[in-house]
Amino acid sequence: MPRSSKKIKAMKVVLDSNILIADFNLQTPNFAVLFESSRNNRIDLFIPQVVLDEVLNKYEQQISKMYSEISIQLRKYNKLTSNSFENPIQSDSIQNAVNTYKDKINSLFEENAITILPYPDVDHAILARKAMLNKKPFNSNEKGYRDNLIWENIKKIITDENPDAIVSPELVFITGNYKDFSGKSNELHEELLEELIHENKSEDIVLYESLGEFNEKVSKLYYQEVFKFKERLENQDFWDFDLKSDIETFLFEDFVGSELHNYRHFVPYANDSPTVEAINEEFELNITSVKQISSTEFLIDVDFDLRTQLNYFIDKHDYWSSENDDYSVIDLDWNDHVVFVESEVLIPISISLIIDAELNCKSIEINKIDDDFE
Repeated sequence: MPRSSKKIKAMKVVLDSNILIADFNLQTPNFAVLFESSRNNRIDLFIPQVVLDEVLNKYEQQISKMYSEISIQLRKYNKLTSNSFENPIQSDSIQNAVNTYKDKINSLFEENAITILPYPDVDHAILARKAMLNKKPFNSNEKGYRDNLIWENIKKIITDENPDAIVSPELVFITGNYKDFSGKSNELHEELLEELIHENKSEDIVLYESLGEFNEKVSKLYYQEVFKFKERLENQDFWDFDLKSDIETFLFEDFVGSELHNYRHFVPYANDSPTVEAINEEFELNITSVKQISSTEFLIDVDFDLRTQLNYFIDKHDYWSSENDDYSVIDLDWNDHVVFVESEVLIPISISLIIDAELNCKSIEINKIDDDFE
């Protein structure tokens, strides 16, 4: 039997805007792993134009907000101190920053073999009917126009039913808004599956809610474990490289002062996300994996338990009705409604780092807190 000359197609990966907005500069270890996979044709990476436009818009909104906040605080400071300091950031620099960012992103996309999907040519009467019927990805408030454009992009690049492709799943969509596209089990919603069947399209689509989750379950499998390097790191053989020191620096700069969003397990009485006030530097690293992702870069995954001080508010009703001794009161009369408290908790954390051949830490990020993807 003659061999097929058809090329084995790579897995298609589509990113939503919330994935990019989580790291505007796209420099975290998870993006490094993703881009390396794209450059080496292990995946075909796609970003819809509607996603790119939203990212650029959010970028401009954020720096405009920062400019306004600086101006407001300066005016308050000047009034309080009888000074006349001006905002060091010029208003016209905002558009310059947006243009620079746009050029940077376009260069990154070109360097990493990322395909931009143009706005789909879609019948707006069909979209209007889906909105009126609350068909996915529209929700009960008839929102979801942007999500529908992304869905139309996905349908354009998915193959016809029963494709020759060997890779499974054929397409992965990574979105923090996965509930707009999924059913109860985080799988593609049955209404979207019916749409694919009706249009004779492949149903081989998988949703991931974070880039870290996708890399953990898919991308990292492409890379070879470097056991010798892992052993030397565990034995601390490199006198000029301290892995724990790099992690501590990151934690003090990025983790302390941040808000903990998946907090119910640690502080069940908190009425909102607690703030990380302080950390204990006495923790032991467990190096779970060291993989070479390029000729000059290594991906290191570590786990550890971090003793953390959390500051947060609890409702006064909960305070007076509970017998909880797991927190200490900072201010009993913060206002008429809440009490300001603190707790010390032990938080399981997973971190990824990119280390170059010179043992420089190129990027670092938290992947999981308490076994939940961030």
